[in-house]
Amino acid sequence: MTYHAVTKLNAMAAQDVQAYNADFISASNLDNGFACVLLTVSGSEVYAATAPSSASSTGVYIVDSPVLPFVTNSAGDKINGIGTARDFYTIAGEVGVARRLQLGDEVEISAEALDSSTTAAYAIPDDSGNYKWKWSAVTVNGCYLQYLSTGYISVPDGGINSGRVTSYKFRVAHI
Repeated sequence: MTYHAVTKLNAMAAQDVQAYNADFISASNLDNGFACVLLTVSGSEVYAATAPSSASSTGVYIVDSPVLPFVTNSAGDKINGIGTARDFYTIAGEVGVARRLQLGDEVEISAEALDSSTTAAYAIPDDSGNYKWKWSAVTVNGCYLQYLSTGYISVPDGGINSGRVTSYKFRVAHI
């Protein structure tokens, strides 16, 4: 089974400033915690989400759509409300929500939103055409996250002694 990234936005300016929140549509499926850049779509209040084109991207948003787990059956029908947060992602072509990262924001994301499990001092937008973050030993001129600690995000699954996923806590150090 493929798991999707989960995120926990601990201290975000976007929680207090509505202007840092935006609706988007993407041509790709996007997990919460993924990095994106939003482009204006003429005559619309919904932006086009694209993958960061540079490790030094600025104006980076983090995907944080309200979690509504779902499964798809063999006919491709989407059945809402079944599964856990690890089963959720924003489907390509559907409206999602993103938060613009601000200096000092603290975020936790699971390993599925990162390019590998090898930790480094920073996470920067992946410039290889996907929406994940990549670990980096050095800073860049654009947006980067400073690694703070490894922990867990609670993802209730109805089991005993389960229901948590490894997460990485970051502080936005440069935008």
